[in-house]
Amino acid sequence: MSTRATWLTAAGAACLAFAVRLDGAIHFAFWQDEVASARAIAQSTPVGVAHQVARTEATPPLWYWLGWLVHSVGVPMHDVRIVSALAGALLAGAVVVYARTLVPLWAAALAGVAVSLGYQLVFHGRELRAYELHALLSVLLAIAAARRRPVVLGLVVAAGALTNYFFLLSVAAVLLWLWTSAHARARRRPLTVAVLAGLVPFAAWIPVLAFQYRHHRASFIGAFRGHDVLTEYWSLFSRGQHGTAAAIALLVVILAGSAVLAISDLGRLCAFLAVVPYVIAAAIWLAGPRIFDVRNLIGVAPFAAIAVVALLALLPRPAGLAAGAAALALLVVGYVADNRRGPIPYDRIAASLSAAGWTAADPIVVHGDFFSFRSPLEWYLPNQPALTLGVPRSVCPRVFVVVHRHVRRRVRARPHGGRLLVATRGHGPCVRAVPEASIRSQLARVP
Repeated sequence: MSTRATWLTAAGAACLAFAVRLDGAIHFAFWQDEVASARAIAQSTPVGVAHQVARTEATPPLWYWLGWLVHSVGVPMHDVRIVSALAGALLAGAVVVYARTLVPLWAAALAGVAVSLGYQLVFHGRELRAYELHALLSVLLAIAAARRRPVVLGLVVAAGALTNYFFLLSVAAVLLWLWTSAHARARRRPLTVAVLAGLVPFAAWIPVLAFQYRHHRASFIGAFRGHDVLTEYWSLFSRGQHGTAAAIALLVVILAGSAVLAISDLGRLCAFLAVVPYVIAAAIWLAGPRIFDVRNLIGVAPFAAIAVVALLALLPRPAGLAAGAAALALLVVGYVADNRRGPIPYDRIAASLSAAGWTAADPIVVHGDFFSFRSPLEWYLPNQPALTLGVPRSVCPRVFVVVHRHVRRRVRARPHGGRLLVATRGHGPCVRAVPEASIRSQLARVP
């Protein structure tokens, strides 16, 4: 009965996770990074996919190969996002099953709800990116290690290392557990060999990793900021900013719950996976490389959720259940608050531009981040024109302005008041197209 209840609870968590991701996966427009994914997946061969990933991405290629495979059998590019939604559903179910080995069923169910509704997990579970698959593989890594299955462990390591570079930090946590665990002592060597064998495919990709790093595709992260380290767990589960005190309180709860888990041998594995990648990533960032970003650490989120419920389960049953109910209410309220407003509808903006008569000769004024608009509008505008930053020279016959998700056409106007997007080919003489290499410096000069 306990096993049946666990699987039913896992199925319920999986259904919840899939339901909250599906609508966005189907209806939301691609944003900047998703367009980069779509361009990689749209390549004609797996080798072409790998070349595109090496040229434009900061991740390994497995997710893109998977997307290419799904797309090549006839699934429309937007619907390939369903892979991420399915990964989110499997993630929630796997968290319940794994957590049940460490905490009571009600606490395992709460952990499943946390990964079903947590902001970063929902966001990445409905997009054309690899992060939700990364989180799922992190939990499968824990299950394979805890059950001491060398073959499964090696396969998960191989898949995870080729999905996201930060998965390697979770592998480091597992190796630390293997060599300090009495539970794993009898099979320590074959499990370690399995991990090393699983890293062989990744080793072949290392030259590409070096190429990607030299091109500084994570430079937007900026220099080390202690505040971001302290609040990163909070950012995994909530979009809203409720002050540093609340974020630090969650950090303390997660660390305390990890300490509770670490009392047992199997619980220590979960504690290591919740904390070790987080600490290593922060230390690397402090040393100089700009890598510490909330989505890169999505693999610790399931284990952080389990750490929280482990601390709640330590309370006397009435108090623990009451605290769990309060946590559940916060998760639901947070999910509703975080998703009150959808993302920018780039597809509808592009359709409005087209309906209003936009041509490649016409500049587009946008209010907001230049790069956020450029790639999606390139993707959705007719004939997918290449766009770049423009600098006004004179009065233009027509200017199209995007304001609050609406398009306005101005006749005989000088483009001003925002960032200027122009077609690299065919733009009118009233604007000058900025060369790609000079875009960032030009943006820095203009407030």
